[in-house]
Amino acid sequence: MPGTPVIEIDHVTKRFDDYVAVADADFSIASGEFFSMLGPSGCGKTTTLRMIAGFETPTEGAIRLEGVDVSSVSPHKRNVNTVFQHYALFPHMTVWDNVAYGPRSQKIEKSEVTRRVDELLEVVRLTDFAKRKPAQLSGGQQQRVALARALVNYPSALLLDEPLGALDLKLRHAMQFELKRIQREVGITFIYVTHDQEEALTMSDRIAVMNAGNVEQIGTPTEIYDRPATVFVASFIGQANLWPGVQNRVDGDLAELSVLGTTLRAKPGDTKIEPGGQATLMVRPERVRVSIEPPTGDVATVAATVTDLTFQGPVVRLSMDAPDGSPIVAHVGSEQNLPLLRPGDRVHVAWAPDASLVLPAADIPTTEDLEEMFDAPLEP
Repeated sequence: MPGTPVIEIDHVTKRFDDYVAVADADFSIASGEFFSMLGPSGCGKTTTLRMIAGFETPTEGAIRLEGVDVSSVSPHKRNVNTVFQHYALFPHMTVWDNVAYGPRSQKIEKSEVTRRVDELLEVVRLTDFAKRKPAQLSGGQQQRVALARALVNYPSALLLDEPLGALDLKLRHAMQFELKRIQREVGITFIYVTHDQEEALTMSDRIAVMNAGNVEQIGTPTEIYDRPATVFVASFIGQANLWPGVQNRVDGDLAELSVLGTTLRAKPGDTKIEPGGQATLMVRPERVRVSIEPPTGDVATVAATVTDLTFQGPVVRLSMDAPDGSPIVAHVGSEQNLPLLRPGDRVHVAWAPDASLVLPAADIPTTEDLEEMFDAPLEP
């Protein structure tokens, strides 16, 4: 388990003139933790990382590194290193010499330099490439050289600013597992900035989801995915059905809502909603079950009409309309054993009440909103 805090963000605000880039961020990052800051462009995650690195100074609040306030300490005097998307390796030096550059600059004894470099090259699996120049390496290998170079001085924390962004998709996926493996082996705190939800979910011990300068939620990947605190987090992390409704009451472990033109029960969220208050019901598409016949048992059930089907490999993305016109999406696997469906077919959708979650009322993002968050068109 992660240990004591290595970095503390103590009520930090950063303004650029009238623009608030980070608003009262207040959290800590534990020793040995893989911590990700996740959010769309302009959410404040990179600005927060730059304040930790020392490239920006907080307008308000303090940043502490191993208990010491470093808010006004210059970058080169902080025991942290940063890996950027562009690795800036020395092209005229071998891999070995690139990694050795830091400890040599610190006048560390030659035998200790050799020990550290050899050890790190083994960790990043580049021992056989030690005599090559950067131009003779693939993008993934260059990134691992940059990691070894940043780790060889044993920083208190390694800061990573979207370091996989320049790699192709398959290599990026492979490097996600490599980064986590390397972090576990060296045991150093990694602070990772990304707008890619898959990267954050795959690698992180905890994730801070940021939006418009605010930290919306901090939690483990499972907590963030299964119990998002807000509509924004639910829509940004994975895919989610989000429907506006009214919470009528809470009865025991379940809330009763008027939603989708009917009355359904769902798991209450962490935000208290008064009876008659506006709310949002969330259900993940993989939790939705589709059938021709009305389902039985303790499930929430809604009649629906099929509007579209999209093959996505292991699942079929089934788009439907509820009686009130609200869209419903289900990810249907072969285990559901459905007959061939076509647009216009009538079906029943169902889910267990505890597979849904009641969130505070908020504007539900449109497809265009989500595409702007991710800076790319979404899959259909």
